[in-house]
Amino acid sequence: MAASMDEEMAIVQKAGANLVSERPVFSPDSRYVLCCCGYVVKVFSLASGECVRELAGHKDFITGVKINPHNQFQAFTSSLDKTVKVWDYPDGKLLKTFSVGFPVHALYLLKQEEEAGYAVIKGKGSVLNLIWFSWTNRKGHTIRVETREVLKRVSGQEKHLAFGPEGSFIASVTCNKLTVLFTKSEKVKEFERPKNEFRCVACHPTDACIATGMQDGKIFLWRGLFQKKEVVRTIYHWHTLPVGDLTFSPEGTYLMSVGQECVLVLWQYNTEKKDFLPRMGSPLCCISSSPDGSLLAVSQVENVVQIVTRSNKVVQVFQGLTRVHIPQLIRSPNPVPTGLLMDPRSHTLVLNGRPGHLQWYNLHTDRHLYNLDIVWQNFVSSRRPWEAPEVIYTEIERTAFDQKGDWLATLERRADGLMAEEIKLKFWSFNKEKQSFELNTTVDCPHQGKVNALVFQPHFGADLPPTAVSAGDDGKFKIWTLVDDTDIYRENVCWTCDSVGTYRDLAAKDAAFSEDGSLLAVAFGQSLTIWDPYTIDLKTTFCHTFCTEKDCIRQVKFGHGNCCPYVISTTSSHLSVWNILSCSLLWTVSCECAVLVADPLSEYMAVFSATSDLTVFKPSSPDPVYMHNKVVEPSVVAAIFFPKQNQGAEEQTDEAPWQKRSELYFMTYDQVPQDLLTLQKDAPQQTRKDMTQVDQLESNLPPTPFSMYLSQVRQGKQEEDSHALVQHGTPGSVAIQQMLQTPAHVLPPVSTLCQSFLQMLLVSKSSQERQDDEDMESDSDEEEDNNQSETSDSEMEEDAATGSASTVKQSTSQSEKDSSSHDQTSNQSDSGKMHMEELKELSSSDLLWMKRIF
Repeated sequence: MAASMDEEMAIVQKAGANLVSERPVFSPDSRYVLCCCGYVVKVFSLASGECVRELAGHKDFITGVKINPHNQFQAFTSSLDKTVKVWDYPDGKLLKTFSVGFPVHALYLLKQEEEAGYAVIKGKGSVLNLIWFSWTNRKGHTIRVETREVLKRVSGQEKHLAFGPEGSFIASVTCNKLTVLFTKSEKVKEFERPKNEFRCVACHPTDACIATGMQDGKIFLWRGLFQKKEVVRTIYHWHTLPVGDLTFSPEGTYLMSVGQECVLVLWQYNTEKKDFLPRMGSPLCCISSSPDGSLLAVSQVENVVQIVTRSNKVVQVFQGLTRVHIPQLIRSPNPVPTGLLMDPRSHTLVLNGRPGHLQWYNLHTDRHLYNLDIVWQNFVSSRRPWEAPEVIYTEIERTAFDQKGDWLATLERRADGLMAEEIKLKFWSFNKEKQSFELNTTVDCPHQGKVNALVFQPHFGADLPPTAVSAGDDGKFKIWTLVDDTDIYRENVCWTCDSVGTYRDLAAKDAAFSEDGSLLAVAFGQSLTIWDPYTIDLKTTFCHTFCTEKDCIRQVKFGHGNCCPYVISTTSSHLSVWNILSCSLLWTVSCECAVLVADPLSEYMAVFSATSDLTVFKPSSPDPVYMHNKVVEPSVVAAIFFPKQNQGAEEQTDEAPWQKRSELYFMTYDQVPQDLLTLQKDAPQQTRKDMTQVDQLESNLPPTPFSMYLSQVRQGKQEEDSHALVQHGTPGSVAIQQMLQTPAHVLPPVSTLCQSFLQMLLVSKSSQERQDDEDMESDSDEEEDNNQSETSDSEMEEDAATGSASTVKQSTSQSEKDSSSHDQTSNQSDSGKMHMEELKELSSSDLLWMKRIF
C-alpha cells in the first residue's frame, strides 16, 4: 500500500525559493530582473516589485540565466538536467531546447559569438571543464549541440570565471591559483598565492585588467597580461573579511565589491577614491550591474535582492523566505525553533526570520510581507577565529498566536555558556491603526531554565480574557492571564502569572489545549497529565509504561472534530493515542517521531519520523490514511497544515481526502532551509500568472454558436441527472446513527437540536409526488360524497370520481392563482402529512430514542 502511494505523490517546491543562488540579471531596458529560483526563473518588475512571469520547464536546478546579446527579448537558462533552454521571457514562452549531454553548472554568452556560447559541465571523473558549444537552426524542439573543450579544472560558480574584452582572454580562479587563457594563441598563464585564496574574479570591459577578490579581504588588479614583462599588480584593501563578489560598471569607470561586512563599496578605477553604502542588513554575496550602469542588483545571504542606484539609494527589494546564515543557528539541530505558524488575522505564514526577527510570508502569492523586530539587537558581522570569539545572538525560540490574532507571545533566549541565560517572555498586542504588533508586557526569566512550550487557550464564543500557558525544564507550567492595569495616567492592560502547576518535580516538555479549551494536557517525563485550566485540578494521568526510563514525551496534540476526545503523544520510539472519556490507551505504534502536526480544519494528523518517513492518519484508527517512505533526503525540522485559499470552491477530484481543505508544507534541515515543500500529484503544472491569464482570456472571449449549444446540452443533462437522483434507505435512522456516534460531551444542548433534528428526518418530495397526493386526497373526498348518495352502479361511481377529481384539480389551480392564503393552508396540511408519513417510516428503536431526548 505504501509503495503505491509513493508513486502517486511527488515532492513539489511551492514557496520560499532561493533567490540568491546565482547572480541576478537585468533586462536590456532595465525594466525586469531575472533570478534563478530552484527549478524556475522568476521575472520581477522593477516598477511594481511583483513577479510577473515564471520560466518553468527545467527538470533540475537552474544554474544560470543570461540575456541573448543578439536579441534583447530572449533569455538563455542552463540547468543540471543537461539542457540549455531559450525563452521569450516577456511572454514566458519556451522557444528552443539544446541538449548538452552533461549537467551544466554555469553559462556564459558573448556578443562576438552569434550561435555559440560557453558552459561549465561535469565531465569524466567528476571534473568541471569549460566547453564551447554551438548550435544551428534546425527543425525540432530539442537540438543537440556541438561541443569543444576549452579549459580544464575550473570552478562551477559563475563568479569564479570571467571573460576579457571581446573575449580576448578567459580568467579562472580555483583555490590558490589564477589561470588566464588567451583565446587566439591558446597560451596559458598561471599565478599562485600559496597563503591566500581566490574568492571571485572580474574582467574590465575595455582594458586588459583582471580584478580578483581574496580570502583576506584584499582586491588585486592584474595588468600587463599581454606583455612579456612581469604582470603589474595593484592592491585595494578595505574589506576585513573575504570578498564576496566583484563587478565592473559597463563603461569601466567603477569597480564594485561586496562582502560579509554588509557594505557595498564602489572603487573609482585607477584612483584610490571609494564610496560606501553601509548597513545593508546582512552579508552580501553577489552583485551585478544593469546594461546602462544606472542600477546595481545586490544579493544578500538572507535571500534578499536589493536594487541600488548609483547614488546609493535603494529603490526596490525582492525578498523570499529569510535564510539562516548565522553559524549559531546553522549548527543548531533545528534552524527554525519557532516552527511554522499561521497568523489567524492575515492568514499568512509566520516563522523565524533574520536574527531576532519574525517574518510574515504569504504562501498563496509566494511573497514576503514584513519583518517584526522582537529582540532589538544589531547584527555584527562575523569575526576571524584568531581575532575574537564568535558572536552569540539572542534568538526567538517560541511563538504563539491567540485565536483571533489580537495577541502574540514570543520567548527569546540567549545562552553563551559564560554567563547566566537571558530569557524573556513578551506579549504583543495588535494595533489596528498601525497594522502591526506593539509590545505590551515583558517578563524577565519566566522559568528557571529552557522553556519547552508556549500556547494560547482557545475560547469559542465565550467572553473570557485571553489565557496563555508556558512550560519549562524547571518542572513548572504557568498560566498567564490578561488583567486591568489602569491608573490615573492611562488606561492599560497587562499580562501576569495567575497560577503555577507541577507534577513530581519532573520537567514539563510540552503542553496543549483541547479544541474547546476546557482541558490542558502537560507532558512530564513519561507521564501525560490532564488538567482543568480554570481551577488547576489534576483530572487524570496517563503513564507510558511501555517506554524506557530515558524515553520522555516530546510532543502532545489534541484531536479535532470527531477525534476531539483523543490526545496524541510522541516519544523517541512510540506514538500513542489516549481516549480521555475512557481514560485508556486506544492504540500505540513503534515510531521514531520527529515532527507531529494536526490539521485545524479536519481530523487528519501527520507525523514525520527521524528518517523523513511521512504518515498521515486519524487518531481514531491505527490504520494510516497515507504513507510515504523517505520523503526527502535530509531530516524534516518543521511542518504545518495550511488552509487552502478557496475553501468554498469546488473540490478537485485528483486530490487525496486529507488534502481537500488544507495543504501540508514542511521544511528540511539543509543548506537552504527556507524552501517549503509539499506533496502533489505528479502532473504538469501551470504557474499562477499563466492560470490567471487563461481564466481572464476565457471569460473575455465572445460566445460562439457551438459553445451556446454545448452549454444548453450540458444544462439539460445536469437537470436530468438531478431528477434521476434517488435516496435509498431511511434518512431518519442514518441521522440518528450519526448523532449516536458523536461523543456526548461534544454535542450542544438537546433543546437546540430539536428543530434541526426533525428537519433532517424530513425528505422534500418532488412536484409530481405532491400532485399525486392532491389527486388521492380529492378522490377520497369525492368517494365520501358518493357513499352518502348510495349509488349502486360501480362504473358510474368511478366515472363520477374521475370527473370530480378533474374538477377539484381545476378549482385548486384556480384558487392557487387567486388566493395566496389558501396556498399557505394547503402547504401546511401537505407538510403535516409529510411529517406523519416520515415518522411512520422510523423504526421502533428510533422512536424510543426520540422519546428519551424530546
